[in-house]
Amino acid sequence: MSLRAFLHMYSARRVQQYAPQPEFWNRDPDQELDTVLDYEVPSDEWAAIIPAVPTDWSPTTWTDRPRRFIDGKDVGETVVVLHAPDGYPIAVRLSQIGGTVIEVVDGICCRRFAVVERVVSMVVKPFPWHEIESFAVALQEHGLRLLPAQWPTRGIPYDFEVMRKAAQNRSNDEMATLEEYAVAQDNGVPTVVDGRLEPRSGGFDQARSPIIGVIKTHHQNYLHPLGMQLMYQLQPGQRTPVFAIPGTLEVVSWYLRLVNGMPNYGLVRVELPQKWFEQVKERDFRYVDQLSRLLYDYRCRDQSYGRAAVSLHPTVRAEQSLGALFQPLPMLMSRFYRMAAL
Repeated sequence: MSLRAFLHMYSARRVQQYAPQPEFWNRDPDQELDTVLDYEVPSDEWAAIIPAVPTDWSPTTWTDRPRRFIDGKDVGETVVVLHAPDGYPIAVRLSQIGGTVIEVVDGICCRRFAVVERVVSMVVKPFPWHEIESFAVALQEHGLRLLPAQWPTRGIPYDFEVMRKAAQNRSNDEMATLEEYAVAQDNGVPTVVDGRLEPRSGGFDQARSPIIGVIKTHHQNYLHPLGMQLMYQLQPGQRTPVFAIPGTLEVVSWYLRLVNGMPNYGLVRVELPQKWFEQVKERDFRYVDQLSRLLYDYRCRDQSYGRAAVSLHPTVRAEQSLGALFQPLPMLMSRFYRMAAL
C-alpha cells in the first residue's frame, strides 16, 4: 500500500497549526516521592550553600571538569489527522530529531558527533497491522521512519489532544534514544546531559560513568517546605544541600541558581548517579561545590536566547549546532504534503 493510499483510505486532512491544548480529562494525580532530604545535612538544618573552591581553582584546569555536553532536539508539528476505523481522530506528527556532542577544548565548543533523523509518529493500534507495515515501508522510501506511539493509558484515548500528545511523546522518546547513543560514544569522559539521567541511563554505567544531568524544567516537587523556601531564596551561584531521589536510576541531586529573576526561574536541578558519587567520589561534597561553581561559570549570557536564565553556554551551542543540520520545518511539511497529495 502506498503512502497516498493509506492516508486517503483513512480520510487524512491537513491540520491548521495551533498551540497545544489541555486534555479534556486529566486524571494524572500528584506523585508522592520518598526523597532522602538529609543526605548531606539534616533536613531540618537546610541553609543556602555558597560553593567553596580552592584559591587556585579554575574551570578550565579542574581535573574533573565536564568536557562533553550532550543535547537533543525535536522539531515537529502535527501535520495530518486520520480517522481510525472506529471513527475517532488520530494525530500524525512529522518531526526532525537529533542528538549531538559538543566538546569544550581550550574554551572553544567543537562538535564531535551528531545524528539527525526525520520521523513520523502516531498511535497505530486502531489500524490493521499489515497496513501499518506497508505505511512504514512507504515512508521509508521517502526517507522517513515511522515511530509507533503507545496507546494512551491515562486520560480518555479518544480525546484528540491525548492522541496528539502520545505522538509527540513518542518523538521525544526517540530523541532521548539518540541522546543516549551520543552518551555511549565515550561515557568515561565527564559529560553534561541536558535533562534527567534516567531516560539516557542505557548509554552509561551508573557505577563508573561521570555523567551529570542538568534539568531546566521542573515538573515534580522533591523538597519539603523548608527546602522550597530555601530554593526560592537562593542567590546566583548558591545551591541547596544534596538530596537523594530513589527510582529506576538512583541519583543524588541539588538545586543551583544561575541568575536572579522570578523566584521559580533561573534555577536548575543537577543530578549525579548515586552509585558513582558514592563509590567513585566517596560522597565528596567538595566535588559538588566545584561542579556547581563550574556550571555557574558556564551559564548562558546571551540574553537574546529565550531560555538563557536556565541554560549553559555549551549546551546552547550544541542545540544551535544541531539545528543547523535540520531542514526548515515548513519546507519539510510542504514536501510531506506533496508526497501525500494533500
